[in-house]
Amino acid sequence: MNATTYRRLRIAVGMAVLGFCLLAFADIGGWMPPWLLRRGLFFQAGPAWLGLAKGLGWIAGGGLIVVALTLLFGRIYCAMLCPLGVWMDFSAWLARRTGKRRRLPYRPAKRWWRLAAVAIVVGGLVAGSALPAAWLEPYSLFGKIISATVRPVMGWGNNLLASTGVLRPVNVSPVAAVSVAMAIAALGLVTGLAIVRGRLWCNTMCPVGAVLGWFARHAWWRLEITSSACVACSMCERTCPAQCIDFHRHRIDHSRCVMCLDCVTSCKRSGIVLRGRRGREVAPADPLPCPEPVTKAAPLVPLTRRRLMGAAVGLPLVLAADHPKSPLTQQNKSAVLPPGARSLAHFQATCTACQLCVVHCPEQVLRPSLTKHGLAGFFQPYQDFDVSFCSYNCANCSQVCPTGAIQPITVDERRSIRTGAVQLILDRCVVKKNHTSCGACSEHCPTQAVHMVPWENGLTLPQITPELCIGCGGCEFICPVRPDKAIIVNGLGVHERAEVVKLGQENSARAKEEEFPF
Repeated sequence: MNATTYRRLRIAVGMAVLGFCLLAFADIGGWMPPWLLRRGLFFQAGPAWLGLAKGLGWIAGGGLIVVALTLLFGRIYCAMLCPLGVWMDFSAWLARRTGKRRRLPYRPAKRWWRLAAVAIVVGGLVAGSALPAAWLEPYSLFGKIISATVRPVMGWGNNLLASTGVLRPVNVSPVAAVSVAMAIAALGLVTGLAIVRGRLWCNTMCPVGAVLGWFARHAWWRLEITSSACVACSMCERTCPAQCIDFHRHRIDHSRCVMCLDCVTSCKRSGIVLRGRRGREVAPADPLPCPEPVTKAAPLVPLTRRRLMGAAVGLPLVLAADHPKSPLTQQNKSAVLPPGARSLAHFQATCTACQLCVVHCPEQVLRPSLTKHGLAGFFQPYQDFDVSFCSYNCANCSQVCPTGAIQPITVDERRSIRTGAVQLILDRCVVKKNHTSCGACSEHCPTQAVHMVPWENGLTLPQITPELCIGCGGCEFICPVRPDKAIIVNGLGVHERAEVVKLGQENSARAKEEEFPF
C-alpha cells in the first residue's frame, strides 16, 4: 500500500468513526441499539483502558488492540480512530478550503506538559476520582461537546418539523446553560488550536496521546528522512500537523507523529519513507539505506510519591456520602446513581462523564451533574426525578457504558437493585394536609413499595414498604406537591438488593394493608 492509498483509507475510516460517534452522542430517536454502540466504540482507547483496569472483560480488550497497533504502525489510533483527532483534522481542512494558510514549523516536544497530563489523570484515579480523565480524555470530551451542543439542536429541529407532521416528536432532556457554555468553550478551544497549531492538543494535554506516544517510539514501522534524497525544501515540515519533523537535522519525533502521512504525499522526491525496524521499506521505494533517527525515549516518571500525589488531588475531590439533614427536599437529598453503578466510590472513580448513558436513556431521566455529586462528580450523570423516572423494564445505561462505571446488568437484575431509599413526609402530603384524595405515588410505583391504606373520612394515605423499593423515582416524579414534594427518593452511597415483586402473585404489601389499624 502506497502513501496515497493509505491517506485515502485514513480519511475514509476517520470520517466513518467521526460520523458514528456523532450519531452515537446526538441520537435523539433511539436509532442505535446498545449492542451496536458497544461494538462500534470497541477501539476507544481511554474508556477501554479504564474498563480493562476495572475488570470489564472482553469488551475492554480494544485498548490492548490499540496498543498492539501502535507498536506495529505508530499512532494510527490518533489518525483515524479518535473522534476528537479526526474532528481536528476535518476542521483544519475546512479552514484551508477557505483560503486560510497555516505555517506549522518544527517545535520541540513539550514533554513535561504530557507527563503532567498523565500524572494528573493517574493521580485522580488513584485518589478515587475520574474527574481529570473526564476533561482530558478525548473520547469523553468529544461526547460532552456533542451531547450538549449538537443533540439539543437536533431535538429542537426535529420537534419543529414534527409540528408540521413530517416527523414524530422526540423527548430530549433539558441541558443546563452551564453545560452548553462549557461545551462550546471546549469546542472552540480544540477547534481553534487545530486550525492554528494542528495537533497541539494531542501532543500536550491528551493523556491517551502521551501514552501512545511512548509506545510509538518503539513502533516497528517508522517514518524516516532519507538524507540522500532530501533537497531541504521543508515541505514535509510545513505540512506536518504534529510539528514533529525537524528537516534541518533530518529527524522525526515519533512520539508525536500521528501517522497521517501528509509529509510523504507532499514530498516530490521520496525524501520520507516508511521503513521497518530491520530496514524493510514500504512506500515509497528507496534503495538507499537510511540511518536510524536519533531519538531518546522520554524517561517515565516513577510514582514514588503516589500517595502524596493522590492525597493532593483527592482531598478537594472527596465527597461525603452522609445523608442530608432533615427536612429532606429535592435540593439537599443525595443524588441517585444509575442502576448498575454499584456505589458512589466506584462510580466517581470510573465514570469519565462521556454522556453516552444520558443520550441513550429512553426515559431521559439521566442528566449531567453540576453540583449533585460535588466536585468529584462534576458532569457525571445522576437521575433527575423532576424530569422523569427510571423505567422498571430498562437497563440501557448499563449496556452502553464503555468504562464499567455502570456495570452491565439485565432487566431482571435491574428489578432487584435498590439505587435509593424512598422517604415519605406525611405532613406535606395533600391527603393529610388538604384532606384531598390523591394516591398518584402508589399508582406509579412498579413494585408497590408505596401503597395506600385507609385513613379517615374514606380517604387513604400512602404507606411505604422499604424492602420493595428500588429507588426508581416514579413516586417522586408524579407527586403533585410543590415546592417540596411529599415523597422523595434519597440516593444510596452503596446500592442494595430489594425484594423482587413477582407478577401473578399476591403482593405482601397488600396483606399488610388489611392489618393497618386505621
